[in-house]
Amino acid sequence: METRKCLNCGAMLELSKSKTSLECPYCGSKFDIETETKEKIAQNANDFNEEMFRVERDFTADRAKKQTGRCIDNLLYCMNELGTSEKIENHIRKNLTNGDLAAEGINDSLINNVKGRIDSEAEPGEHIIVYKDLGIFSKGKEFVVVTEKRLLFFTKKNCKSILFKDIDTLRLNDSGDYSAWYINGDIDKRIPSMEPSGQLTGAVVALACLKSFEQDPGRERIRLI
Repeated sequence: METRKCLNCGAMLELSKSKTSLECPYCGSKFDIETETKEKIAQNANDFNEEMFRVERDFTADRAKKQTGRCIDNLLYCMNELGTSEKIENHIRKNLTNGDLAAEGINDSLINNVKGRIDSEAEPGEHIIVYKDLGIFSKGKEFVVVTEKRLLFFTKKNCKSILFKDIDTLRLNDSGDYSAWYINGDIDKRIPSMEPSGQLTGAVVALACLKSFEQDPGRERIRLI
């Protein structure tokens, strides 16, 4: 809670319920919160590592939702408890149970069906961590691939990719309580909902963030919005 003094009566100010302003409990005066203070409040409310993230959204309401909440909770678990991309990758492999998901040695047939397309975009020997079909009618046509270097987004005709170190912003879209994370404001580059529980989605987001800092340790913080 903020403890600044009211400019009108000198009483101690309190954080408003909306967390967007400071209010005086005595005279009712309200004062805007500076951007830096808003970020700190959001950071503390959501348990995100302030050295890695610039949090510009209060995720409290999102965490109250069933699927999205599990996504965010597992994101935080992977970042704060597991702490390395290697441990997160192992965590993901242990939980790959959905039929639309695959990895090297797990549901190989999904990857083998589109290996030519993946090989045409990835570097030789690039390790596939997760393969995800984007729907029952898009099998082998629209899918996302997570490697140790990047994310690749395949549509019917095209492919876009982004190195982890180039991730500047992640925006949560939880339409219908199925969370997806849009990268750098590009709707064609998103980490989709991986499975019904949402937990693996959070793990993949955490993996992307940690690998981003492994690729560029001196980079700017990732914005969460």
